[in-house]
Amino acid sequence: MPKNKLKKYARVRQLPNVTFAGFGVSPSPGSYPWDTERFAGMDKVLELGCGKGEHVLAFAAVNAGRLYVGVDCKSHRICVGAEKAIQDSLGNVLFLHARIEHIRDFITSRSINEIWLTFPDPYPKTQTIKFRLTAAPFLEAYAHLLVPGGIVHLKTDSDFLFDYTRVSVKRWGGQITNEADNIHADGSGPQGASDVVSAYESNARSRGETIKYMAFRLNR
Repeated sequence: MPKNKLKKYARVRQLPNVTFAGFGVSPSPGSYPWDTERFAGMDKVLELGCGKGEHVLAFAAVNAGRLYVGVDCKSHRICVGAEKAIQDSLGNVLFLHARIEHIRDFITSRSINEIWLTFPDPYPKTQTIKFRLTAAPFLEAYAHLLVPGGIVHLKTDSDFLFDYTRVSVKRWGGQITNEADNIHADGSGPQGASDVVSAYESNARSRGETIKYMAFRLNR
């Protein structure tokens, strides 16, 4: 394992804006930093599979009145985003080290205004359907977390996942409110969605991939 990655594993444990899911500990929604009085009354936004947190950092920098929580199971990636948030004095960014399938254990029901899924693994094989972040069990979890009218945003370079999500959302009973086959060409999506370009997204575009965007509601 590269020494730099090992150093990040050590550093991230000391960062005040990172919460770790405790192994063998029964979590209790409502007891985590994002539920404290400090953030009361703020709209809350999750980025699931946030990696280095490029999206939550960029959004937080121009939306000081909203709280952004990046979630990922790779602590060395979280370390990069969390240190950048501290460096840039972004007090409205937090990170959670946890697996997304357990997200309901950490977030209070009906407390999230928006969820971002940024370039999730498409898991194209039939036997891996359960891991797709827009499969029915995940949609059920998002509906549990979102306020009425809350939005889920998807950015992906995968035609397969994009088409699958469209079918999955409609089958679940959700409502697609916006979609674009190439967000950088037609400017669809919420303000800033096409402006934030992560390292992964930049690499995809350099390969000639188009970046697709979809927004949908699960709670009316």
